[in-house]
Amino acid sequence: MKHFYLTIKIVTTEKFDKHQGFDLVNFDHQFLFYDVYTFKILKAETYSVFKENISRTFNVPSKQVRFWVFVYRQNKTIRPDHPIPESYMNISMEGIRDEIVPLQNELKLYMEVADKPINDETWFPLIEENKNIIVFLKYFDPDTQTLEGLGHLYVQEFDKVGDYINVLCKRKNLPPDTPLKIYEEIKPNMIEEMNPNFTIKQSEIQNGDIICFQKASNMKIREHIKSIRIFEIPKFYELLSTFTVKVVTVEKFKKYQGFDLANFENTPLSDIYLYKILMNTTYGVFKENVSQYFNIPSEQVRFWILASRQNGTVRPDVPILESYSNTSMKEIHARLTSQEDEMKLYMEVADKKFNGKTLLSSIKENISILIFLKYFDPDTQTLEGLGQLYVRRFDKSSNYIHTLCKKKNFPLDTPLKLYEEIKPNMIDEIDLRFTFQRLELQNGDIICFQKNLTEKEIQEHIEAGRIHSIPQFYESLSLHTVFSFKPRLKNYPKFNLILNKKLTYDQACIVAEAVAFHLNIDLLKIRFEKPYDPIEQTANRALLDMIRKPKVYYEILDGDIIEPGKPEDTEKEKFFKIIWLGNTIKNEEIIDIRLQKDAIVSEIIKEILKKVTLSSPDAKIRLYEVMNHKIQKEYKETELTGRIQEFMTLYAEEIPQDELLANSNDQIIQVYHFIKDPIQTHGIPFKFVIKNGETLTDIKIRLQLRLGMNKIEFSRIRIAIISEITYEKPEYLEDDDIILSERELSNTDYLGLDHVDETESAEKIIYIRG
Repeated sequence: MKHFYLTIKIVTTEKFDKHQGFDLVNFDHQFLFYDVYTFKILKAETYSVFKENISRTFNVPSKQVRFWVFVYRQNKTIRPDHPIPESYMNISMEGIRDEIVPLQNELKLYMEVADKPINDETWFPLIEENKNIIVFLKYFDPDTQTLEGLGHLYVQEFDKVGDYINVLCKRKNLPPDTPLKIYEEIKPNMIEEMNPNFTIKQSEIQNGDIICFQKASNMKIREHIKSIRIFEIPKFYELLSTFTVKVVTVEKFKKYQGFDLANFENTPLSDIYLYKILMNTTYGVFKENVSQYFNIPSEQVRFWILASRQNGTVRPDVPILESYSNTSMKEIHARLTSQEDEMKLYMEVADKKFNGKTLLSSIKENISILIFLKYFDPDTQTLEGLGQLYVRRFDKSSNYIHTLCKKKNFPLDTPLKLYEEIKPNMIDEIDLRFTFQRLELQNGDIICFQKNLTEKEIQEHIEAGRIHSIPQFYESLSLHTVFSFKPRLKNYPKFNLILNKKLTYDQACIVAEAVAFHLNIDLLKIRFEKPYDPIEQTANRALLDMIRKPKVYYEILDGDIIEPGKPEDTEKEKFFKIIWLGNTIKNEEIIDIRLQKDAIVSEIIKEILKKVTLSSPDAKIRLYEVMNHKIQKEYKETELTGRIQEFMTLYAEEIPQDELLANSNDQIIQVYHFIKDPIQTHGIPFKFVIKNGETLTDIKIRLQLRLGMNKIEFSRIRIAIISEITYEKPEYLEDDDIILSERELSNTDYLGLDHVDETESAEKIIYIRG
C-alpha cells in the first residue's frame, strides 16, 4: 500500500520561529526536534484537495494559504524556492512532485499564510523578477543566547539593505533606528555581514534566503565576555554545527546479511539509524532523547564507539562512560573517534536484572569481552544475528557451546563449528581448546557458528546446489556489491540494490527482476541503457566489467506491454522510445511509439503530434539521435525507420523560431556539455543560432533562457569553442563584447558549455537537458 501514498513535510511560520539552527528547520533530525508537520496523502490527490484539507487542519481559509517548494541548494542548505502556481489546482500531488523535485521520495513545503489581502482579489505579492523576493528573518539575543525566528518579509531587488532597518526594528519591537548588525545565513560555515549601503540585488539575495540580525551596541560586550556569553552572530552559529551519528541496534544487527554489524557506506537495506545532532548537545541529553525515541529507560542503555580497524572492519571498541553525561558530543567526538564528520555507535540495551534492578554488565579490563554472534543455516542459506554475549577472557571457547545451543534452542549436546569473522577474506575456524585470550579476541569481535554437519548432510547440500559451510558463504558475500540505479529521465527515483558483481550481460533479466520488484512495476516495462564500452561486449562478460562502475541507468516504458507468447503481433513491428523536449530546456517527456518496420520518419512525427501541443499550427518537429551526448544525425521525414538502430537514443523537439527565421548571415551550431575536459561529456546537446552581429553578452542571455537556468547556475558555466581537429584545446570565450558571428566557424566546430563547479566532482554530474 505504501506505493499509493506520498509523504508531505510542511513547515509553518510557527515552527520556523522556534527553530534553533540553520535553514528554516532541520528535516534530518529524527528525535531531537520536531520542526515539521508530516502528512501521508494519496498520490492521486489533487493540489486543490490537498490545499483545502491542510487549510482546514490549521483552521485557515484556503484563499489565505500558499505553499512554497523547498529545494536543496549546492551549498548543502535547503530553502523555499518558488510557490506552487494556482494553475496546478487540478494536478495530482505526485505529478507536482515529479515536476518539481523528481528524485525525492517526498515533498517539503513552506506554508505561507496571508493575514490581510493586498487588494480586493489578491492575498499574496506576485513573484516577479526584480520584485518581491521572500526572505526569512532571525534575531539573535546575546542575553538569552538564542535565535528567534521572525517570519518572512518581502523585499525588492533595488532597495538598499539599510532601507529595512526600521522594518526589522518593528518586527522585534525595538525603538526605530536602533543600530543593527545584519548578516546573511549563507551556509553553516559562512555567516557574512551585509553592507547596509548595498542593494538587495548587489547582496545577491534570492527567494528563501535568511537574514539574521542583532543590536549593534557595544555597551554590553564586556558584560557578555565576563559571563562567557557569545555576543556575535557568526560565533553563535559555530555552536550550531552538526555532525552525523550512525546508530546500530541489536534488532538491526539480527537482520543484517553481511560483514561486520552493519553496512555503513551503502545502506539500501536500512541497516542503521542515522541522525544529525548539534555538536554542543551533551551526551546525557543525546542518550535521554534516543532512549525516549526507542521507548527504553535510559538506565538500560549504553553506547559503544564503533572504530574502524586496520583490517578494514568496523567494530565496537569502547563504551561511552556515564562520567561523560555532561560532556558535549563534540568533545566526545574529538576524544574517542578519528572520523571527521560522523560518529558510529552501537546501542547496547540491558535485558537482565541484577539485585532486582535492570543493569548493564560491568566492563572489567582484561576480564570481560563483548562479542557478537551469528548463526549460519545452510538450509535457508542465511545468516542470523543472535545479539551480543559477554565472555571471560581466560575461558575456553568450548565452555560456551551450551550457551550457543540455547540461543538457537538446540539440544545442549549439539556439535557446533565456530569461526571468527576476522575480515571479508579471512574467516578462520576457532580451536575449541583455546581460551579467548589465546584466540586474541577483543571487544566487538564476531563469532559465527553452525551445526557440525555429517558427510551425508554435506553431500545433500552439494547436490542441491547449496553452500554448506560458513567460509563458503562468506566467499559468496564477497561477490556482492551495491549497484546504484539512476533514472534515464528525471521523473523516477534513484536507489541502490545489492547484487552479484559476477552477473553477466546475458543475465540482465535477473537485474530487471530485482529492479521491477523494488519499484513495484511490471518487469516488461524495465529497460536499461546499453553500457558504452569500446571493448566488444560478450554474453558472458560481467556487467560490472562493462560499466566499469556499479552505476546503471534505467527507464520505464509508458506504452502498452507487448505480451510474451504473441510473437506474431510484433514480428512486423518496431518499437521506438522518443524523448520529447518541451519549450523549456528542462522539460522532458517519454513518448512510446510502435510502427510497422517499413514505416518512414514522418509517421513517427505524426504519432508525436497526437500526444503533444505545439506553440503554433505552423511549428515544425525534428527527430535526431544522440550518442555520447552529441547529436549524431538529424532524420529526414522521408527516411525509413528501419535504418534507426536498436537502443539508439532518440530526441524530438519543436524547432525554435529563431532557427526557422535564421537568414544566410546567421549560423547554426551544435552545443554540448562537458566538465573540465571536452571528452567528459554529459547532458543533452542542442542546436543554437549564432545571430549576425550579436555580442557574447546577448548570446549568453539566449543561452540561459534555452537552458532554463537561474543566474547563479548559469554563472558557473564557461563557454568555449571546440574544434574536432584540436579537440583537446577548448578556446574559452571571456570577452563579453566579442561578436561570435565574425569568427569563421566550420561544420566541425562546437559551442562547448563547461559546467565548472569546484564543490562537485565529475562523478556527481547533474544531467540536464540543454
